Amino acid sequence: MRAFLPERPDQKYMQLMRWGQLRREQLHQAILVTKDTVLGYLKRQIERGNWREVQDVLRGKPMTRAGKFLLEELRGRVVGNLIMRLGLRKVIAVGIAFALLPFILAKVSGELIGKARKD
Repeated sequence: MRAFLPERPDQKYMQLMRWGQLRREQLHQAILVTKDTVLGYLKRQIERGNWREVQDVLRGKPMTRAGKFLLEELRGRVVGNLIMRLGLRKVIAVGIAFALLPFILAKVSGELIGKARKD
């Protein structure tokens, strides 16, 4: 997952804000919406028994057909929620989703690994 993390994440966020013409609070809301969407979606998939696919997505390697499907569906849900909750245009929501999703997935996988190590 480290491959997804930029050297200077603050610089990436500033570029994203300029490109999407977003205010700092809108970007913060977009991050929260993305995180809520990811967590909710992954929990539902785990409850359905799709643990291996979720694990592949969290590792950043959705090699299986089901893992690729989960990642595409997750991206679509994030874009939809950004449009609905924040009222963003589709092109901006897609750009934000593609930029934020790897960071959020890396953070979620890091938190899960940390919890697993404690247990």
